[in-house]
Amino acid sequence: MTVTMDLVERSGELKAELIEFARKPRYQQAFREVASASWREGRVIGDGDLIDILDRLVLQHRLRSGQTIVEQFVASRSDLPAPERDMLLGWRDVVEGIFEVVRRDGEALIVTNLVDQLTYRVRSNMGGEVFRVFRPRSYMIARFVPIGSEWLASGVIHPIIRGGRKVAYSIAADLAMKCPEMLFRNPSLLERGWELQRCDRDRFIRFFGTDMVLMPGTALVERMRQYAAFSRDEVLAKLAAQESDSIANRPLVEIEFPPDLVRSGTVAVIYDETDGLGFFGGFGEFERAFTEPALLEQPRYRQRVVDYLDDDSVSPLPFRRMADRDPLRASEVLRRVLGRKNFDWQRDGERLMRQRKRSFFDRAPQPRILPISARLAPYFGSP
Repeated sequence: MTVTMDLVERSGELKAELIEFARKPRYQQAFREVASASWREGRVIGDGDLIDILDRLVLQHRLRSGQTIVEQFVASRSDLPAPERDMLLGWRDVVEGIFEVVRRDGEALIVTNLVDQLTYRVRSNMGGEVFRVFRPRSYMIARFVPIGSEWLASGVIHPIIRGGRKVAYSIAADLAMKCPEMLFRNPSLLERGWELQRCDRDRFIRFFGTDMVLMPGTALVERMRQYAAFSRDEVLAKLAAQESDSIANRPLVEIEFPPDLVRSGTVAVIYDETDGLGFFGGFGEFERAFTEPALLEQPRYRQRVVDYLDDDSVSPLPFRRMADRDPLRASEVLRRVLGRKNFDWQRDGERLMRQRKRSFFDRAPQPRILPISARLAPYFGSP
Protein backbone atom coordinates (compact mmCIF):
# COMPACT_ATOMS: atom_id res chain seq x y z
CA MET A 1 0.00 0.00 0.00
CA THR A 2 1.38 3.42 -0.99
CA VAL A 3 1.29 5.97 1.81
CA THR A 4 -0.28 9.25 0.69
CA MET A 5 -1.13 12.32 2.71
CA ASP A 6 -4.79 11.78 1.78
CA LEU A 7 -4.67 8.31 3.35
CA VAL A 8 -2.95 9.65 6.47
CA GLU A 9 -5.62 12.34 6.83
CA ARG A 10 -8.37 9.82 6.12
CA SER A 11 -6.97 7.60 8.87
CA GLY A 12 -7.92 10.25 11.42
CA GLU A 13 -11.52 10.31 10.20
CA LEU A 14 -11.73 6.52 10.23
CA LYS A 15 -10.24 6.33 13.72
CA ALA A 16 -12.90 8.74 15.01
CA GLU A 17 -15.63 6.66 13.36
CA LEU A 18 -14.13 3.49 14.86
CA ILE A 19 -14.09 4.99 18.38
CA GLU A 20 -17.71 6.11 17.97
CA PHE A 21 -18.60 2.58 16.80
CA ALA A 22 -17.00 1.20 19.99
CA ARG A 23 -19.28 3.34 22.18
CA LYS A 24 -22.25 1.09 21.43
CA PRO A 25 -23.83 -0.45 24.56
CA ARG A 26 -22.80 -3.98 23.52
CA TYR A 27 -19.14 -3.04 24.01
CA GLN A 28 -19.49 -1.57 27.51
CA GLN A 29 -18.46 -4.79 29.24
CA ALA A 30 -15.42 -5.10 26.98
CA PHE A 31 -14.46 -1.52 27.87
CA ARG A 32 -14.65 -2.34 31.59
CA GLU A 33 -12.47 -5.42 31.06
CA VAL A 34 -9.77 -3.43 29.26
CA ALA A 35 -9.91 -0.60 31.79
CA SER A 36 -9.63 -2.92 34.80
CA ALA A 37 -6.73 -4.80 33.21
CA SER A 38 -4.86 -1.58 32.39
CA TRP A 39 -5.27 0.56 35.50
CA ARG A 40 -5.04 -0.06 39.21
CA GLU A 41 -8.24 0.13 41.23
CA GLY A 42 -8.72 3.55 42.75
CA ARG A 43 -6.46 5.33 40.26
CA VAL A 44 -8.03 8.35 38.56
CA ILE A 45 -8.23 7.83 34.80
CA GLY A 46 -7.24 10.99 32.92
CA ASP A 47 -8.01 11.97 29.35
CA GLY A 48 -4.77 10.47 28.05
CA ASP A 49 -5.45 7.23 29.92
CA LEU A 50 -8.92 7.04 28.43
CA ILE A 51 -7.53 7.45 24.91
CA ASP A 52 -5.04 4.62 25.48
CA ILE A 53 -7.77 2.36 26.91
CA LEU A 54 -10.00 3.00 23.90
CA ASP A 55 -7.08 2.36 21.56
CA ARG A 56 -6.43 -1.05 23.14
CA LEU A 57 -10.14 -1.80 23.19
CA VAL A 58 -10.79 -1.22 19.49
CA LEU A 59 -7.56 -2.65 18.09
CA GLN A 60 -6.40 -5.48 20.37
CA HIS A 61 -9.07 -6.72 22.77
CA ARG A 62 -10.60 -10.03 21.73
CA LEU A 63 -14.36 -10.19 22.24
CA ARG A 64 -16.13 -13.40 23.20
CA SER A 65 -16.65 -14.07 19.50
CA GLY A 66 -12.87 -14.05 19.05
CA GLN A 67 -13.03 -10.93 16.89
CA THR A 68 -11.72 -7.44 17.60
CA ILE A 69 -13.90 -4.35 17.39
CA VAL A 70 -11.97 -3.08 14.37
CA GLU A 71 -12.77 -6.34 12.57
CA GLN A 72 -16.47 -5.92 13.33
CA PHE A 73 -16.31 -2.28 12.24
CA VAL A 74 -14.79 -3.19 8.88
CA ALA A 75 -17.35 -5.97 8.40
CA SER A 76 -20.15 -3.45 8.97
CA ARG A 77 -18.78 -1.01 6.38
CA SER A 78 -19.14 -2.48 2.91
CA ASP A 79 -18.74 1.06 1.52
CA LEU A 80 -15.05 1.28 2.42
CA PRO A 81 -12.61 1.05 -0.49
CA ALA A 82 -10.02 -1.75 -0.35
CA PRO A 83 -7.04 0.47 0.70
CA GLU A 84 -8.97 1.78 3.70
CA ARG A 85 -10.19 -1.70 4.69
CA ASP A 86 -6.65 -3.06 4.45
CA MET A 87 -5.30 -0.18 6.52
CA LEU A 88 -7.88 -0.65 9.26
CA LEU A 89 -7.32 -4.40 9.53
CA GLY A 90 -3.57 -3.77 9.56
CA TRP A 91 -4.03 -1.73 12.73
CA ARG A 92 -4.41 -4.96 14.70
CA ASP A 93 -0.60 -5.19 14.49
CA VAL A 94 0.18 -2.67 17.24
CA VAL A 95 3.78 -1.85 18.15
CA GLU A 96 4.28 -0.61 21.70
CA GLY A 97 7.54 0.39 23.25
CA ILE A 98 10.02 2.99 24.39
CA PHE A 99 11.39 4.90 21.43
CA GLU A 100 14.50 7.03 20.98
CA VAL A 101 14.15 9.85 18.46
CA VAL A 102 16.69 9.71 15.65
CA ARG A 103 15.63 12.68 13.51
CA ARG A 104 12.80 14.46 11.72
CA ASP A 105 12.22 13.56 8.07
CA GLY A 106 9.75 16.00 6.60
CA GLU A 107 6.34 15.24 8.10
CA ALA A 108 7.63 11.97 9.59
CA LEU A 109 9.67 11.13 12.65
CA ILE A 110 12.41 8.47 12.59
CA VAL A 111 12.62 6.56 15.89
CA THR A 112 14.28 3.41 17.23
CA ASN A 113 12.43 1.06 19.57
CA LEU A 114 14.68 0.33 22.55
CA VAL A 115 12.90 -2.99 23.10
CA ASP A 116 12.93 -4.62 19.65
CA GLN A 117 15.85 -2.53 18.34
CA LEU A 118 14.00 -1.80 15.07
CA THR A 119 13.72 1.61 13.39
CA TYR A 120 10.31 3.07 12.49
CA ARG A 121 9.28 5.92 10.20
CA VAL A 122 6.23 7.40 11.92
CA ARG A 123 3.52 9.80 10.81
CA SER A 124 0.64 11.43 12.65
CA ASN A 125 -2.87 12.00 11.31
CA MET A 126 -2.67 15.40 13.00
CA GLY A 127 0.30 16.45 10.92
CA GLY A 128 4.03 16.65 11.48
CA GLU A 129 3.75 19.55 13.92
CA VAL A 130 2.93 17.16 16.76
CA PHE A 131 6.53 15.90 16.52
CA ARG A 132 8.02 19.39 16.83
CA VAL A 133 8.77 18.99 20.55
CA PHE A 134 10.89 15.87 20.03
CA ARG A 135 14.60 16.40 19.55
CA PRO A 136 17.17 13.80 18.52
CA ARG A 137 18.08 11.51 21.46
CA SER A 138 14.87 12.35 23.31
CA TYR A 139 12.54 9.51 24.33
CA MET A 140 8.85 8.64 24.25
CA ILE A 141 6.40 5.94 25.25
CA ALA A 142 4.15 5.33 22.26
CA ARG A 143 1.96 2.99 20.23
CA PHE A 144 2.20 2.71 16.45
CA VAL A 145 0.07 0.96 13.82
CA PRO A 146 1.09 0.20 10.23
CA ILE A 147 0.14 2.38 7.32
CA GLY A 148 1.62 0.88 4.18
CA SER A 149 5.36 0.47 4.69
CA GLU A 150 5.37 3.17 7.38
CA TRP A 151 3.77 3.64 10.79
CA LEU A 152 1.12 5.85 12.31
CA ALA A 153 1.04 7.14 15.88
CA SER A 154 -1.96 5.62 17.68
CA GLY A 155 -3.19 6.79 21.05
CA VAL A 156 -1.25 9.25 23.17
CA ILE A 157 2.50 9.86 22.80
CA HIS A 158 4.04 10.19 26.27
CA PRO A 159 7.34 12.11 26.29
CA ILE A 160 9.93 11.04 28.88
CA ILE A 161 10.97 14.38 30.25
CA ARG A 162 12.81 13.73 33.50
CA GLY A 163 15.64 11.29 33.79
CA GLY A 164 15.78 10.94 30.01
CA ARG A 165 18.02 8.07 29.01
CA LYS A 166 18.12 6.30 32.37
CA VAL A 167 14.33 6.26 32.77
CA ALA A 168 13.78 5.21 29.15
CA TYR A 169 16.26 2.34 29.33
CA SER A 170 14.89 1.15 32.69
CA ILE A 171 11.32 1.06 31.35
CA ALA A 172 12.48 -0.68 28.16
CA ALA A 173 14.37 -3.34 30.13
CA ASP A 174 11.31 -3.97 32.29
CA LEU A 175 9.07 -4.27 29.21
CA ALA A 176 11.46 -6.71 27.53
CA MET A 177 11.36 -8.93 30.61
CA LYS A 178 7.60 -8.78 31.20
CA CYS A 179 6.47 -8.74 27.55
CA PRO A 180 9.02 -10.73 25.52
CA GLU A 181 6.65 -10.72 22.52
CA MET A 182 7.64 -7.05 22.11
CA LEU A 183 11.31 -8.04 21.88
CA PHE A 184 10.66 -10.88 19.46
CA ARG A 185 8.96 -8.68 16.88
CA ASN A 186 12.50 -8.41 15.55
CA PRO A 187 13.16 -11.59 13.49
CA SER A 188 16.88 -11.38 14.21
CA LEU A 189 16.27 -11.31 17.96
CA LEU A 190 13.82 -14.19 17.66
CA GLU A 191 16.43 -16.26 15.81
CA ARG A 192 19.07 -15.30 18.36
CA GLY A 193 16.76 -16.25 21.24
CA TRP A 194 16.24 -19.74 19.81
CA GLU A 195 19.99 -20.09 19.30
CA LEU A 196 20.69 -19.12 22.92
CA GLN A 197 18.02 -21.53 24.17
CA ARG A 198 19.51 -24.40 22.17
CA CYS A 199 22.93 -23.68 23.68
CA ASP A 200 21.49 -23.48 27.18
CA ARG A 201 19.57 -26.73 26.72
CA ASP A 202 22.78 -28.42 25.56
CA ARG A 203 24.46 -27.26 28.78
CA PHE A 204 21.53 -28.61 30.82
CA ILE A 205 21.89 -32.02 29.16
CA ARG A 206 25.65 -32.04 29.69
CA PHE A 207 25.16 -31.26 33.37
CA PHE A 208 22.24 -33.59 34.15
CA GLY A 209 22.81 -36.20 31.44
CA THR A 210 19.26 -35.84 30.08
CA ASP A 211 16.71 -33.16 29.22
CA MET A 212 14.30 -34.45 31.89
CA VAL A 213 15.48 -35.01 35.45
CA LEU A 214 13.48 -35.96 38.54
CA MET A 215 14.55 -34.89 42.01
CA PRO A 216 13.08 -34.37 45.46
CA GLY A 217 11.63 -30.90 45.85
CA THR A 218 13.90 -30.36 48.85
CA ALA A 219 16.94 -30.77 46.58
CA LEU A 220 15.66 -28.45 43.86
CA VAL A 221 17.22 -25.19 45.03
CA GLU A 222 20.71 -26.63 45.52
CA ARG A 223 20.72 -28.65 42.30
CA MET A 224 19.61 -25.67 40.22
CA ARG A 225 22.19 -23.50 41.93
CA GLN A 226 24.86 -26.03 40.95
CA TYR A 227 23.58 -25.99 37.39
CA ALA A 228 23.69 -22.16 37.35
CA ALA A 229 27.31 -22.22 38.52
CA PHE A 230 28.18 -24.79 35.83
CA SER A 231 26.52 -22.63 33.18
CA ARG A 232 28.26 -19.45 34.27
CA ASP A 233 31.68 -21.11 34.32
CA GLU A 234 31.16 -22.52 30.84
CA VAL A 235 30.01 -19.19 29.43
CA LEU A 236 32.93 -17.34 31.03
CA ALA A 237 35.34 -19.81 29.50
CA LYS A 238 34.09 -18.85 26.04
CA LEU A 239 34.26 -15.10 26.49
CA ALA A 240 37.21 -12.91 25.69
CA ALA A 241 39.33 -11.95 28.70
CA GLN A 242 38.16 -8.34 28.80
CA GLU A 243 34.51 -9.43 28.78
CA SER A 244 35.08 -12.14 31.35
CA ASP A 245 36.47 -9.65 33.84
CA SER A 246 33.24 -7.66 33.71
CA ILE A 247 30.97 -10.53 34.83
CA ALA A 248 33.23 -13.04 36.55
CA ASN A 249 32.46 -11.74 40.05
CA ARG A 250 28.75 -11.23 39.61
CA PRO A 251 26.61 -13.31 41.99
CA LEU A 252 24.71 -16.26 40.59
CA VAL A 253 21.15 -15.62 39.55
CA GLU A 254 19.04 -17.27 42.22
CA ILE A 255 15.67 -18.69 41.17
CA GLU A 256 13.02 -18.33 43.87
CA PHE A 257 10.87 -21.45 43.78
CA PRO A 258 7.35 -21.39 45.23
CA PRO A 259 7.19 -23.21 48.59
CA ASP A 260 4.39 -25.45 47.25
CA LEU A 261 6.71 -26.67 44.49
CA VAL A 262 9.52 -27.46 46.92
CA ARG A 263 7.11 -29.36 49.18
CA SER A 264 5.37 -31.24 46.35
CA GLY A 265 7.42 -34.43 46.55
CA THR A 266 9.18 -35.38 43.32
CA VAL A 267 9.75 -32.46 40.93
CA ALA A 268 10.40 -32.94 37.21
CA VAL A 269 12.74 -30.42 35.60
CA ILE A 270 12.29 -30.61 31.84
CA TYR A 271 14.27 -28.60 29.30
CA ASP A 272 12.25 -28.94 26.12
CA GLU A 273 13.51 -27.75 22.74
CA THR A 274 10.46 -25.52 22.24
CA ASP A 275 8.93 -24.97 25.67
CA GLY A 276 12.23 -24.23 27.35
CA LEU A 277 12.92 -24.92 31.02
CA GLY A 278 9.92 -26.04 33.08
CA PHE A 279 9.32 -27.27 36.65
CA PHE A 280 6.51 -29.70 37.45
CA GLY A 281 5.65 -30.43 41.06
CA GLY A 282 4.21 -33.71 42.29
CA PHE A 283 5.49 -35.37 39.14
CA GLY A 284 6.23 -38.68 40.85
CA GLU A 285 2.53 -39.48 41.28
CA PHE A 286 1.71 -38.15 37.81
CA GLU A 287 4.38 -40.33 36.16
CA ARG A 288 3.42 -43.46 38.13
CA ALA A 289 -0.21 -43.07 37.05
CA PHE A 290 0.91 -43.21 33.43
CA THR A 291 3.22 -46.14 34.16
CA GLU A 292 0.66 -48.15 36.15
CA PRO A 293 -2.87 -47.00 35.20
CA ALA A 294 -4.35 -49.31 37.85
CA LEU A 295 -3.08 -46.80 40.44
CA LEU A 296 -5.85 -44.45 39.33
CA GLU A 297 -8.11 -46.41 41.66
CA GLN A 298 -6.30 -44.54 44.42
CA PRO A 299 -7.62 -40.96 44.79
CA ARG A 300 -4.22 -39.28 45.09
CA TYR A 301 -3.02 -40.55 41.73
CA ARG A 302 -6.26 -39.74 39.95
CA GLN A 303 -6.34 -36.29 41.54
CA ARG A 304 -2.77 -35.55 40.45
CA VAL A 305 -3.65 -36.21 36.80
CA VAL A 306 -6.82 -34.13 37.16
CA ASP A 307 -4.83 -31.29 38.71
CA TYR A 308 -2.35 -31.34 35.83
CA LEU A 309 -5.26 -31.20 33.38
CA ASP A 310 -7.15 -28.41 35.16
CA ASP A 311 -4.21 -26.18 36.10
CA ASP A 312 -3.88 -23.61 33.30
CA SER A 313 -0.30 -22.86 34.37
CA VAL A 314 0.76 -26.43 33.51
CA SER A 315 1.68 -26.77 29.84
CA PRO A 316 0.78 -29.76 27.63
CA LEU A 317 4.41 -30.92 27.86
CA PRO A 318 4.04 -33.51 30.70
CA PHE A 319 1.16 -35.21 28.86
CA ARG A 320 3.10 -35.25 25.61
CA ARG A 321 6.14 -36.75 27.33
CA MET A 322 4.06 -39.54 28.84
CA ALA A 323 2.31 -40.20 25.53
CA ASP A 324 5.64 -40.32 23.68
CA ARG A 325 6.70 -43.13 26.01
CA ASP A 326 3.55 -45.18 25.59
CA PRO A 327 0.55 -43.75 23.69
CA LEU A 328 -1.62 -46.77 24.57
CA ARG A 329 -1.15 -46.28 28.31
CA ALA A 330 -1.65 -42.52 27.93
CA SER A 331 -4.96 -43.26 26.19
CA GLU A 332 -5.97 -45.63 28.99
CA VAL A 333 -5.15 -43.10 31.71
CA LEU A 334 -7.12 -40.32 30.07
CA ARG A 335 -10.05 -42.63 29.31
CA ARG A 336 -10.31 -43.42 33.02
CA VAL A 337 -9.83 -39.86 34.21
CA LEU A 338 -12.15 -38.26 31.65
CA GLY A 339 -14.72 -41.02 31.63
CA ARG A 340 -14.50 -41.21 27.84
CA LYS A 341 -14.42 -44.86 26.79
CA ASN A 342 -13.32 -44.15 23.23
CA PHE A 343 -10.59 -41.63 23.96
CA ASP A 344 -7.47 -42.23 21.89
CA TRP A 345 -4.39 -40.05 22.44
CA GLN A 346 -3.19 -40.20 18.84
CA ARG A 347 -6.61 -39.11 17.59
CA ASP A 348 -7.91 -36.95 20.44
CA GLY A 349 -4.86 -35.85 22.42
CA GLU A 350 -4.10 -32.63 20.58
CA ARG A 351 -7.75 -31.55 20.70
CA LEU A 352 -7.85 -32.22 24.44
CA MET A 353 -4.72 -30.14 25.03
CA ARG A 354 -6.13 -27.27 23.00
CA GLN A 355 -9.31 -27.39 25.07
CA ARG A 356 -7.68 -27.67 28.50
CA LYS A 357 -4.48 -25.69 27.81
CA ARG A 358 -5.79 -23.02 25.49
CA SER A 359 -3.43 -20.26 26.64
CA PHE A 360 -0.44 -22.27 25.39
CA PHE A 361 -1.88 -22.26 21.86
CA ASP A 362 -2.93 -18.60 21.66
CA ARG A 363 0.44 -17.45 20.35
CA ALA A 364 3.39 -18.83 18.47
CA PRO A 365 6.10 -20.42 20.63
CA GLN A 366 8.84 -18.07 21.76
CA PRO A 367 12.26 -18.66 23.32
CA ARG A 368 12.47 -18.42 27.09
CA ILE A 369 15.91 -16.80 26.88
CA LEU A 370 15.96 -13.12 25.97
CA PRO A 371 18.77 -11.77 23.75
CA ILE A 372 19.09 -8.46 25.56
CA SER A 373 21.23 -5.75 23.98
CA ALA A 374 24.37 -4.58 25.73
CA ARG A 375 22.72 -1.16 26.08
CA LEU A 376 19.73 -2.50 28.04
CA ALA A 377 21.51 -5.17 30.11
CA PRO A 378 22.75 -2.80 32.86
CA TYR A 379 19.20 -1.59 33.50
CA PHE A 380 17.60 -4.92 34.36
CA GLY A 381 16.29 -4.76 37.89
CA SER A 382 16.39 -0.95 37.97
CA PRO A 383 13.64 0.73 40.01
